[in-house]
Amino acid sequence: MIAVHWNRPGLFAFALFVALSPGAFAACTIATPADWSAGSARWDGECTGNTANGLGVLKEQQGTAVKRLFFGRVQNGELAEGVIEVPEQGFVAGRFEQGRVLASDERQTLIDAFEVAAQAAAAAAERFVQAGNSASANFYRSKEQVLREQLD
Repeated sequence: MIAVHWNRPGLFAFALFVALSPGAFAACTIATPADWSAGSARWDGECTGNTANGLGVLKEQQGTAVKRLFFGRVQNGELAEGVIEVPEQGFVAGRFEQGRVLASDERQTLIDAFEVAAQAAAAAAERFVQAGNSASANFYRSKEQVLREQLD
């Protein structure tokens, strides 16, 4: 899969990432949150045409370290609902607009966001199982478990 990412505010910074997926190559575009480095962000998820659409994981890396992850649903290349995990710091959950979480006091919004995030992690794990990458599949299964535990 070739993924093209851009940072929303004004300038388009394009980065190409090549990842082998079973049988095909496709271009997939997603808007990264304004404070994310677009050149180090990678979408692993569903696409419609050349636009991210559906469940998936957006991962920002700094060198080999994961800086943050978005687990959730994207609509027309924009974060829609889910959870951003900042390792060692916690979660930001809810509905998103223009890359930012919308303020909400509704508990159901958080519950829904964590459920969608867990589904996205499970879908990523399944994609890695199908690709024969058990280490990555196990990583995303453990993320699914952690996200589901937030619902208890």
